[in-house]
Amino acid sequence: MRKRNYTRRKILTGSLGAGIAYSLSSGSVSGFASSDGSGDQGNQRIHMVKKGEKQLFADDLMISRRSDVRRMTHAAVKLERPVLDADMPWEQGEEYDGKRDCRIYIYGTVMRENDSGTFRMWYNRFTQNYYATSQDGVNWQRPVPGLMGANNMIGLEAHSPSIIRDEFDPDPSKKFKAVGHVSGHSQEAIRKLKQKFNTDWSWYTGTGAYCAFYSGDGLKWERYPDPVLLSGDTITLSQDPATGEYLAFHKIGGDPRVTGRQVFLSVSRDMRNWTDPEPVMVTDEIDHRQARLLEGGTHSEFYNMSAFPYGNQWLGLVTHFRRTGEPPVKGPGQSLHDGPIDVQLVHSRNGRNWERCSDRSPVIPLGPHPYDSGSILGVCNSPVTAGDEMWMYYTAMTTTHGGYLPDKVMSIARAAWRLDGMVSLRAGEKTGVIETVPFIPEGRHLYVNADCREGRLGVEVLDVNGKVREGYGKNDCRQYKTDAVKQPIRWNKRNGMLPAGRPICLRFFLEKGDLYSYVVE
Repeated sequence: MRKRNYTRRKILTGSLGAGIAYSLSSGSVSGFASSDGSGDQGNQRIHMVKKGEKQLFADDLMISRRSDVRRMTHAAVKLERPVLDADMPWEQGEEYDGKRDCRIYIYGTVMRENDSGTFRMWYNRFTQNYYATSQDGVNWQRPVPGLMGANNMIGLEAHSPSIIRDEFDPDPSKKFKAVGHVSGHSQEAIRKLKQKFNTDWSWYTGTGAYCAFYSGDGLKWERYPDPVLLSGDTITLSQDPATGEYLAFHKIGGDPRVTGRQVFLSVSRDMRNWTDPEPVMVTDEIDHRQARLLEGGTHSEFYNMSAFPYGNQWLGLVTHFRRTGEPPVKGPGQSLHDGPIDVQLVHSRNGRNWERCSDRSPVIPLGPHPYDSGSILGVCNSPVTAGDEMWMYYTAMTTTHGGYLPDKVMSIARAAWRLDGMVSLRAGEKTGVIETVPFIPEGRHLYVNADCREGRLGVEVLDVNGKVREGYGKNDCRQYKTDAVKQPIRWNKRNGMLPAGRPICLRFFLEKGDLYSYVVE
């Protein structure tokens, strides 16, 4: 099979199958739909903005122009300690050089119950999976589910399973879905799985494959009878909130279309039949140059990727593995490749076509605490909300990927941002201007998420021709000098109300501050 060089443009324009790829010109972009009544004024498409739907600034799709602002990603705030250590005997391995093998992972999932506020965590060590709960998201308990003895093990045997609560399946026995890696399939099972895809899998000679599972309570699990995707190791499962389709973001190493480990996407409507895996997040020369800055650095790979719908779009957290050759010290259970891994932000409008954020600074960097100073091996599949913050749980590692096992301690840690706080548009001393494309808001009240304690923020309302609507000018708007995740915008003579049922544009004036998002309610 001839190796194909997948560029960013090829990945973005590649088809993922009938009914899956989205067209930005079709009037269906994430949560936006073209307005038939006023849908094309001066060849400008008019978007409908849903009531309560957050508008982020990860890309420029909803921005017609901006000046004197730059897009910034923001590093998470961390705790001094992990939230969960491998301190139970059944979570630990053998002893080497007087040190117990203490490694637990969260490639998996943390959810928060709407009614009780209880946090639920699914985590693992190799193919054994565990369950924990918390009332505050920091202090975790290991309840005994009564499934496998006097511990918190659950009946889900797979490596790095990723779990979702299915919002579409009416069958209560299948309320939860999962995908994870299972080794040791027969050659016949692998052969049959290869035949389900159009992609040439002749290069794959392994016996591992991803399997799909379902559960009514998230504790007792059943496996669909046949493996569903080839290759193995890490995988993240998500669900499209508009269509109900399942999206599996999985790592494939060795695919001749790319170099090294990269992230591929397959889509399914039933958890059993999946589209051909297509590369959706592949490292480029900028990433390779970052790797070569390290001693012994050779190239970069993407170890895995978590993707989730957020606001009016999708966000993703991709683990950037900067390869530095073989580990300098060999030990038992040794990883063969060394190098640090941190986490960057990526974004999409439909969950299928992904782009890098213009600021590639890590949103979950290494350190400053010892527990994650070496690598961040994986991130759970979606954030949870707690007050005015969004939290992501991740696998923290004290060493680089190929660290000597007795020194390699892996735990579960928490990263926190303000709501919508992974990315912003930032202005300095000179007043920055951000102007939206025309849209019709379903609501009447505008709120912004901004930090302008050292500067100021004001908003104008324009018509589709860029003319300021009467009473909605910069001088009519109260100037804000606050730090708030939901600040109401008021105009002196308009009682804080946006024009009803008419296309508008917003023009933000920002000085010495960060604008994270806005919402109309």
